[in-house]
Amino acid sequence: MRLTPINIVSACLIAWYFVEDMDDKNPLLSVTALISLLVVLLLVDIFFRIIMKQDKKLWLYEFAFIVLVAILTLIIKIT
Repeated sequence: MRLTPINIVSACLIAWYFVEDMDDKNPLLSVTALISLLVVLLLVDIFFRIIMKQDKKLWLYEFAFIVLVAILTLIIKIT
């Protein structure tokens, strides 16, 4: 399996969840929410791999997707 930005984000989410879970009694994400988020990220990664055959474009589109989702998440959280 090739390394892509979505794979990196998935690994960071898992690490963040375990670090946060050890510090706090009331975690931000439940285990089911984390698993569902990881499944969605996996499906999006597979979708981008099917559409994009070149690695440079794959990285560019996946990075743009991650930035867009992060911005939308911040906007939703602020309002």
